[in-house]
Amino acid sequence: MRLAIIALNFALLILPSVTLAAWDLVTPEEDARDRAAPHLPGPADLPAPPGIELVRPDISRPLRNPVTIELRFTPGSGPPVDIQTFRATYGWLGINITNRLLGHARPTPDGLLAEDVDLPLGDHRITLSIANTSGKSASRTFRFTVAPS
Repeated sequence: MRLAIIALNFALLILPSVTLAAWDLVTPEEDARDRAAPHLPGPADLPAPPGIELVRPDISRPLRNPVTIELRFTPGSGPPVDIQTFRATYGWLGINITNRLLGHARPTPDGLLAEDVDLPLGDHRITLSIANTSGKSASRTFRFTVAPS
């Protein structure tokens, strides 16, 4: 067995190296057939989903109570946003806080405004989602810290 391995290694060293020919992943005929076929819209051709923007507060630094929360919803390149689809969840458990937020917020022409919001001290995570009238949805998670006043 040992002799066979030595012989194989020796043969590989003295044999001229073999250059493998390039091979076609796709043949020219397949490429032509694919180009001639009807094309369905790809992700770049589809309407952009709605957008969710946190206008206020500036969460890049710790917040101090009370807080004003201003949200702006954009339709993207699709149909208008459907405010009835708005959802807000809190924390890693996804506690539904939608009704509480909507109960204290007032609508603006392009979003929501909630004033005098009191948040517990510490680190928080809120996820917001909304859909447009055709059902395409978007969500964003915001992480922030509330510091003592």
